[in-house]
Amino acid sequence: MAILGPDNLVLLFYDGYERQASPALPASLKSFVRRYVRFAWKTVRRQHLRSGFYTWFLMLRNALQAQGYDVRVNDFATARRYPDHPISASGYPTVFGKLEGLANPRVVGPGIFASPLEGPDLFNDKRNVAFLSTCQWFEDIFRPFYGDRLRHWFGGFDISTFPDARTDEKKFDVLIYDKIYFDRETTYPKTIGALTDQLKKEGLTWTVIRYGSYSFDAYITAVKQSRSMAFFAASETQGMAYQECLALNTPIFAWDEGFWPDPRAGKLSDKPVPCTSVPYFDERCGVRFQTANLLERWQEFRQGLDGFAPRAFIADQMTFKRSAEAYMAAYNRVKTGVQPSTAPGQPQARKTA
Repeated sequence: MAILGPDNLVLLFYDGYERQASPALPASLKSFVRRYVRFAWKTVRRQHLRSGFYTWFLMLRNALQAQGYDVRVNDFATARRYPDHPISASGYPTVFGKLEGLANPRVVGPGIFASPLEGPDLFNDKRNVAFLSTCQWFEDIFRPFYGDRLRHWFGGFDISTFPDARTDEKKFDVLIYDKIYFDRETTYPKTIGALTDQLKKEGLTWTVIRYGSYSFDAYITAVKQSRSMAFFAASETQGMAYQECLALNTPIFAWDEGFWPDPRAGKLSDKPVPCTSVPYFDERCGVRFQTANLLERWQEFRQGLDGFAPRAFIADQMTFKRSAEAYMAAYNRVKTGVQPSTAPGQPQARKTA
């Protein structure tokens, strides 16, 4: 008989820079202290306080808790008590080594791999049952490797924590979000350089925020002070930063060239690998453009600026409820299909009275 926990129990395991999974109390305390030292250091240096993987993890935890689930984080004792209850393995690949002694079936993700070539043998371990993909283009590159083991999930937002900034006093016409790092010397003049040249001609004001070199509060303040945002990123598997901008009701002019410039793409295909910089986006959010039509699309964006409703998109499509439902669809599918298992070198736990 499978040994499962209560229906509302969700066991999340995360291992990474911010939080480390360990069953030992000293290691757990060390992880706790390390997390807050890192927080203080990055606060002083005005840097991102969290990696994208950890932000995903927190979004998942918060969405599940908001829907009433009993969420346990890095709870090895409960996982051992219910060895057939699913667990989430998220963060960085180091999590697998930390979970080696647990028999539980796993939903892998969010996080872990940026390319299927980083984990081609993932499902050789029978405990790994499903892998989370966070957008369609990301799922497409994993499907030839992982097939029907893929499950869709995205991080949701509590819209009440993002005030509507549309009527706030504005200092800038455009906030330029600079996340260009592949082939920057060639790409920058055709993208951000071309836009700033146009802004100068039109007598518009702008400010620039560079990915990885700002604090969250500084970013939110910059969005509130801007009438619009020009988002320059070659690819996103979710794009929390641009979605936070949408939640504040600030329309986005989004560079979306349509192919993955990451060097890893060449190892997957000898043809351009399709991708997008704004995987969750519709006509309410703003306008997409490519380098070839930047000026034409900019005029379209400027003329329609007052008609966009980006906050409504987030409130409709990117909620905690929808996020939790997507995750639990994957989690419960693992639960209902599970067979009793034993971790390598570990005896099967017995049910006690």
